[in-house]
Amino acid sequence: SLRSKDQCLNTRKREFDSWCGAKDTVMHWNGIPTPVKPTASGCWVHTPSGCPGQGFDAKEWTRDTWGEQNRKAGESQSQCLSQRKKDYDSWCGATDSMMVWNAPPAPPSPPSLQGCFVFTPTGCPKQGFKALSWTRDTWGEQNRNSLRSKSQCLSQRKVDYDNWCGATDTVMHWNGIPIPDEPTDTGCYVLTPSGCPKQSFDAVQWTRDTWGEQNRKAGESQSQCLSQRKKDYDSWCGATDSMMVWNAPPAPPSPPSLQGCFVFTPTGC
Repeated sequence: SLRSKDQCLNTRKREFDSWCGAKDTVMHWNGIPTPVKPTASGCWVHTPSGCPGQGFDAKEWTRDTWGEQNRKAGESQSQCLSQRKKDYDSWCGATDSMMVWNAPPAPPSPPSLQGCFVFTPTGCPKQGFKALSWTRDTWGEQNRNSLRSKSQCLSQRKVDYDNWCGATDTVMHWNGIPIPDEPTDTGCYVLTPSGCPKQSFDAVQWTRDTWGEQNRKAGESQSQCLSQRKKDYDSWCGATDSMMVWNAPPAPPSPPSLQGCFVFTPTGC
């Protein structure tokens, strides 16, 4: 009743009336006032009458980290204010749990610098890390090739951050190394946007697939180059985004009229 006005003025009056056999018990409350509401993003809980059923007690506004991680309470106003209040009332054995929800900030303007960037609107509850402005994903660039691979940055690294942070609203932005212009010369060419993790090979620029041309007819056959050799590189590299370009060999020129033995190499030598 010290911390709950309702407990003092209503519940304790009924209890005194019943215990005393009277109806005119008067109560007055000069208890602990409700603390100032938080302004930071997220879902917050305050338990004015404590949490009798548990060892938990939110005397001050306390971040509902479990609810944010498991019930999307940081992203959803209704989850925080309605569902999580019900959860706390039931769990605590109380009826006056109080919730505050402050919306996550909108992402700031995307950075113009090259790189893979992360923004965590509701923070990173499971870690000490917070990216409340666009932050360079240096670890991902060094270990997951998120600088060169758009899919690694926007998809895989989002999954990584969500899991690591215990959040679901991580936002990624990619200003990576653009794909170079496709070659125009005859032949089969390979590019490995996310590198070749299982090998020392790395086709940062379009690279002639000389082995494939010599051993798999990749220079002569479009399907060998674009389909089979892509599968080969993906498997060999331990990647899924190997890119291939095939430029058909030129048609043989008109045969010479001069006497002699002549050679023509359509795919080079």
